[in-house]
Amino acid sequence: MVSLHQLIAKKKLILLLLSFTVAIASTNAVHGRTPNSLFPARNSTLTISQTNVPSFNANYYNTLAEADRFYKKGDLSRSQQIQQQVKPNFNPVKPTPLAITDLSQLDAKAQEYWNTANQAIEEDPADEKEVTNRIFVPLQKLVSEYPAFVPGHILLADTHDLYAEEKKALSVIEKAAQMYPDNKEIIDTQIDLLLLYDKPLEASIAAREFAQTYPNSPHASAYDQAADKYFQQYQSQLKSKIAVSGVLGGIGQVATGNEAGALQIGQMLLAGEKSAGQSFSESIKAQSNMVSNTEQLKYTNDIGQKLAKLMGRDEFDYEFYIVEDPTPNAFALPGGKIFFHTGMLQLMDSEAELAGVMAHEIAHSVLSHSYKRLGESALSGTAANLIGGLAGQQVGTVARIGDALLGRSFSRGKEKQSDILGLRVLDAAGYSADGLYNVMAKLKKLKGKSNAAQTLLSSHPASEERMRYLEELIQTKGYNRYGYEGVEAYRAVFPR
Repeated sequence: MVSLHQLIAKKKLILLLLSFTVAIASTNAVHGRTPNSLFPARNSTLTISQTNVPSFNANYYNTLAEADRFYKKGDLSRSQQIQQQVKPNFNPVKPTPLAITDLSQLDAKAQEYWNTANQAIEEDPADEKEVTNRIFVPLQKLVSEYPAFVPGHILLADTHDLYAEEKKALSVIEKAAQMYPDNKEIIDTQIDLLLLYDKPLEASIAAREFAQTYPNSPHASAYDQAADKYFQQYQSQLKSKIAVSGVLGGIGQVATGNEAGALQIGQMLLAGEKSAGQSFSESIKAQSNMVSNTEQLKYTNDIGQKLAKLMGRDEFDYEFYIVEDPTPNAFALPGGKIFFHTGMLQLMDSEAELAGVMAHEIAHSVLSHSYKRLGESALSGTAANLIGGLAGQQVGTVARIGDALLGRSFSRGKEKQSDILGLRVLDAAGYSADGLYNVMAKLKKLKGKSNAAQTLLSSHPASEERMRYLEELIQTKGYNRYGYEGVEAYRAVFPR
């Protein structure tokens, strides 16, 4: 039986189809070009060649240090010239085609795909094979061959929803949002679907990502307010789930040894991101061998606070800590609590590299990724069992509690969300935009040679796809690879 929502969705689809049947001049119209030139294909075979990766030797960083001296004098042109001597060029990428909403800009084949699906949806075929051949096949071809046509993505996602295919609907609209993260129609459809599928926190994250990544957009404030609203809905949802599941695991006993005074994990999560992060942070610090070097902590905190001011979540109390642990790792807790292992700081050689990783981690916290993971851990019992099980173990194991609590990896989509926001902030702060890319390249070089790189690689994969995406993001957004590197400043605080 067709549900009420599906009937409403069908009417929505028909209205959407009809609204794009009439050709309207688009603000993205490109005159004097053939249809095929509007949709340049992505280079799917692009790989990260060794020539793209710097040598990371003494000469490389000494050259960057020389460039920094000119940068600080305001001679940005000379600084760039010097950096270009040692920084390999990225593989050139074809820019994402301008988004198109006007059906008349598509060629005859594309319009046939659209009209075929349109007619079939109106006729509402009952046979499953006919639905596939007449609706989904032409829509999938339309999206694949003409990715710039925004209504195609929206229609395919809504059609999957109409036929109760939640995962496919979300997958389609998520890919569209990654391609056109600034497109309001796509983001609104994504949020609508997430709310429909009872995912208010994911809806909050999507709204927050837009607001923080495009702070100058006239819609930024509305999305920020919507993000707060959906987050409150998630907390109400979480409260009900906690009440049903009876989450009793205590976190305070780990830090104090007093089980009776332990703070219930459920209560802690309901107190909000800020309180949750503070509670888990205190637990981790109590168990771990924390670095107390005043100069290193101040340097790290100063950089972190500068980046945090550009993130847009002023309600957080951002704090930055260093754990004595040789594994190259970094992780973010809710509310802006960021931890670096000494092994990560030893791997890096410049302030831009530190800022690149830091901006990415802060973005995870700002976009509530960490809070969501901790909520899932609490409801599954992972948090209580893990904290209790690690108590009293060696520092090297206990120090990785944050990584274990937050899971081995975020989804590909969440990593990209953090890359998008993190790189925007890194560039806005004046650092060389390839700071994070360089750290990923170093970790990738270590992979297979040592187990030391596995911790961060497992939670932040430096795959060929990830590296290529960072290259594309830096280039398509026009971020500056030749900003401040801060080699000597970093060496002064973290000497080799």
